[in-house]
Order: sequence, then C-alpha cells, then structure tokens
Amino acid sequence: MARATVQDVARTAGVSVGTVSRVLNGSPAVSESSKEKVNEAIRQLSYRPLASARDLRRDRTMRVLALAKNLDSLVISEVFRGVGDAAADSGYVSLIAATAGDPEREQQLVDMLRNGSVDGLVLFSPTMSDEEVGAVAEQLSVVQVCEIVDAEAAFGVSIDDRQAAYDITRHLIDTGGRRLAMIGHRGARSGRLREAGFRQAVTDAGLAPDQVLFGEGSFGFHSGRALARKLLEAGHLPDAVFCGTDIVAAGCVRELTDAGLRVPDDIAVAGFDDSAQAEMCVPELTTVRQPAYEMGRVAFAELLERMTVPGAHRRGRTFLPYELVIRDSTRG
Repeated sequence: MARATVQDVARTAGVSVGTVSRVLNGSPAVSESSKEKVNEAIRQLSYRPLASARDLRRDRTMRVLALAKNLDSLVISEVFRGVGDAAADSGYVSLIAATAGDPEREQQLVDMLRNGSVDGLVLFSPTMSDEEVGAVAEQLSVVQVCEIVDAEAAFGVSIDDRQAAYDITRHLIDTGGRRLAMIGHRGARSGRLREAGFRQAVTDAGLAPDQVLFGEGSFGFHSGRALARKLLEAGHLPDAVFCGTDIVAAGCVRELTDAGLRVPDDIAVAGFDDSAQAEMCVPELTTVRQPAYEMGRVAFAELLERMTVPGAHRRGRTFLPYELVIRDSTRG
C-alpha cells in the first residue's frame, strides 16, 4: 500500500493542506474541530511523517519564491495570488520576482533556493532549458505552473493547452467557420501547444488553415492589431480567427472594426485566458477560461509536499479543467 501523504490527510479530513501543516507544526491558529478532524484522518490513514514537522521547521526559512519572466499578465497575477494565499494558509511567505527573460538574472534568483534562502520554488515559464530545470528539481523543491518545460523531474500544474485550443477552434468551425486563421506567439510552450491544437482541429474538419501568423518579441494589444492588419492586407479574409491570448484578440477586434468590418458578422474572433480584456472588448470575447488562481493554489500544495516530506518528488503533471466561455465575438 502506498504511503499516505499530507494531501491524503487533508482530503480525508476535508481541510486544506495548510491546516494539516499547522496541526503537524503545533500551531495554535487551528480550531479544535479542525484539529480533531486532522488527527482522526492521521489515525485512519496511519500517516507517519518521515520526520517531525516541527523538527523540519527549525531548518526552514518558511519562504518560497515564485518566479516568472514578467508580471504584466493577468494570468500570472492570478496564479501568483493563488500561490501567495495558499502559502499564507500554511504559514509561509511567498516572494515574487520577475527575470525579464534574462538567464543570468534567473540563475541569481534560483540560487536563492540552492543556498537555502528560500525553501521552495514555483516556476512560471523559465528561460532555463529542460535539462537545467530537471537538474534543479531532482535535488530541490521545485514545481512548475501554467507555462512549463518538459523537465521530467519537475512536476507541473497547467491546463491542457492543446486540447483547449482544439475545442475553441471546433467552436469556430461548428458555428460556420470555413476559412480559419490563427494569430499568436510561439515564444512560450503554451503558444506552440495552442497552434498544434488549432491545426489539428482544422485538419480533423477536412479544412486547411487559411493563414497562421505569429508575432515576435513583446506580444500584446498592438501586436494583435499589427497581425490583424496583415490579414486585411492579404486581401482574402478568413471568416474566423483564433487568437493565442485575449489581449491579442482585443487588438485584432479593434483593427478589424476600425477597417469597417463587423465582428462576428463579417469575421468571428476568439481569444484565450478569459482575462479582464475579454469582457472589456467590444464585442465581448469568446475565450477559454483558465483556472489561474486554482493553478497557483495547487502548485503550492504540490510544493509543500516536496518541502515537508523527504523524498516526495512525484513526477509528471496535473491538468486542471478549463471552460469555453461563449460570448458575442463569435457566431451562435
């Protein structure tokens, strides 16, 4: 029988991993009823920490580092808010830093984990190679979230970007799209997965992509406008466009409407993320809703397991459920 984990105890007791951690650490900030539930779950599961949680805490900083290339994405903000809230529930402080895509800066920050300045690391879209991420995760407490690389030793939490892109492209097809285009960005792994999902959906429908255009460097609202302008200049307009993010879709819609086209009557547009821009856009965007906040909480729960249970290095990744949100920018 597999050894019971902290998460098994939390699930059985019907409480958070943080509550279990506080009970194990002898924290007074736990209600008697919660303490009884946790202790009963520990008895039921015969849960035995490999070392006393209180002893582990003496050697810990009770700090974790959440690291991303930049902090200007609403998805990143929600992910890190989830990490921070879950960390606080367990008595940890979360430190958030951006690397601006600078490998040297990233290594300096990762060194905080290597030298014991923090106990664990949450990585969002690292610049490190798969092998480098894997080497760090093999020895230290690391979890990737949302934008992840294929590092076998580094557990990842995300949605299935490929399938989500497939599903929203199928929506465009099922509501009348026959000449489909995609505008996006290949710089992140999720962008490449979304392109693959788009292409597969078009192929499965017996169609061929009308145009697939990608921006370089900084990719946002103005890049969305510029790529939409290229669609207009090509002369043969698609009747539906899938955009890799909502902010790109917002730029696309703005460029199309400025050119006198009606969305979705003349051309349907779909985005991805269900960020604030999706509802601020006119018309409001059909999109894919990512559970960004929950991804952050789950990422910290996985990290907590690694930080508190020696040898706990579950591999692979967890896909959280996503949702298609149908709004006015697409037909039907």
